[in-house]
Amino acid sequence: MNDIDHLNEVSAVSASLSRRRLLIAAGTLGLAGCASDSLSLLGSSFSSGGGGGSGYPISDAQIAAIPYASIGVRIGSSAGVVMILASVDGANLHWASADRVVLITQRGRLVKTIGLPRDLLTTRFTEGDPLPLAVRGEAQADEARISRIIDLRPKDDFSVPVESRCAAIGMETVTIFGQPRSLLHLRERVVVRKWRWSTDNQFWVDPATGKVWKSRQQFCPDVPAITLEVLRPALEAA
Repeated sequence: MNDIDHLNEVSAVSASLSRRRLLIAAGTLGLAGCASDSLSLLGSSFSSGGGGGSGYPISDAQIAAIPYASIGVRIGSSAGVVMILASVDGANLHWASADRVVLITQRGRLVKTIGLPRDLLTTRFTEGDPLPLAVRGEAQADEARISRIIDLRPKDDFSVPVESRCAAIGMETVTIFGQPRSLLHLRERVVVRKWRWSTDNQFWVDPATGKVWKSRQQFCPDVPAITLEVLRPALEAA
C-alpha cells in the first residue's frame, strides 16, 4: 500500500466514525444529558484513566447504549478504551477510537493498525490463518511454519516472515462485560527470526462458532501487546 492509499483509507474511516458519532449523540441525549456528554461515549483515548465498572472510562450503561458493534481495547498497561465498528471491508472490521486510532481485525486476528507509534501496514497469510485449524484440533503444537508476511512503518520493514504454531490450552470461563463465557484458550507461539524476537499470543474462542471473543496480540517488539475483547459483536462474513 502506498502513502496515498493509506491516507485515503484513514480519511474514509474518519468520515465513517464522524457520522457514527453524530448518530450516537442524537440517539443517546436522554441518557447523557447533552450532545457533548453523548459524544463522550467515544471520548476515551488511550491516555484516559479508568472508571467504568468493566474497567473503561465510561459506564457500563453508556457502553450498552452504543448502537454499534464495539470492542474494549488495552495497549500494554494503558487504560481500557472502547472502540466502535467504523466500517466493514469484506472480512476486515475497522475499529476506531476517539483519538483516531484504528485497529483492523479479520475474524479476531489483528491484521492492520493506523495511528500507533509503529503501525502494522499489511498482513498476508501464506497458508491461511492457523487459528481455525487449532480450534478444530488440526494444528500440531510442535509444528512451526511461516504463517504470514507482514509490513510495518515507520522504520520501514517490509516482507517480514512470521513463524507461528498454535496449541489448545483448554476450556476456560472468561467474563466479558459481565457475561461469563465458556471459551477455548489457544496459545500462538510467534517467532520472527529477522528480529531475533518471539512472543506468545493468546486467543479465547467459542469452539462451536470459531468466534474470537478475547485476545492478547503483539505484532512487533516496539508496540506492547494489545488486548481486545468483544463488547457487542459484529456480523461477520462467513
